[in-house]
Amino acid sequence: MKKRFLLVVVLMFSLSAFSQYQCRTDKDINTTVVTKSQVGDFTVTDSDGNTWHLYDLLDQGRTVFIDLFFTT
Repeated sequence: MKKRFLLVVVLMFSLSAFSQYQCRTDKDINTTVVTKSQVGDFTVTDSDGNTWHLYDLLDQGRTVFIDLFFTT
């Protein structure tokens, strides 16, 4: 019983240590920043039916975060 308890405790500590590991560095994150000159203007429609133009938002001084994903 004591061996089983010790095994569970060691496993929990090893998993908690692994969960604190940071995979990405600040350098990796900064390389994903793109400027207006690197992206062409485009228009998208959101799920509420609102139409958004990229350059219009950037000209207003807004920061644009584009999250691309898909589901199957």
